[in-house]
Amino acid sequence: MFKTAKLIKYYLFLFFVGCLLTITPVMAIGLKDGFTSGGNLGSFARQSNYGDAQQPEFYIGQLLNGLFALLGIIAVALIMYSGFVWMTARGNDAKVSKAKDNLTEALIGLIILIGSYALTTFLFKIFS
Repeated sequence: MFKTAKLIKYYLFLFFVGCLLTITPVMAIGLKDGFTSGGNLGSFARQSNYGDAQQPEFYIGQLLNGLFALLGIIAVALIMYSGFVWMTARGNDAKVSKAKDNLTEALIGLIILIGSYALTTFLFKIFS
C-alpha cells in the first residue's frame, strides 16, 4: 500500500516537472523578435539604459550604492544590538557602559556613512 502511494507521488512529481520544463520554451516563442526595432522589448531596454553600453561611472555608482546600503544595514544592526544589550543589562554597570559606548560609536559611524553617501551622490550628479 505504502509503496504504491510513494510510486504515485513520484510519477505525479515527474509529470509536473515535465510540464514545467515543456511550458517554458513554448511561452518564450513569442519573444523571438522582441529586441528588433519594432518589438516592445527593444524600446523598454532603451528606456532602461540597457540598450547601450554604460559608462564606467555608472558601474562605480552602482557599486558604491550597494556598499553604502550594506554598511547602513550593518550600522542599524549594531544600533539595535547595543540597545538590546543595554535593555538586558539588568543594572550591570559594565554592560550598560559598554552598550552606551557601542551605541555612540554606531551612531557616529551611521552619521559618517550618511554624510559620505550625500557627498558621493552630490559629486556624481555634478560630474555626470
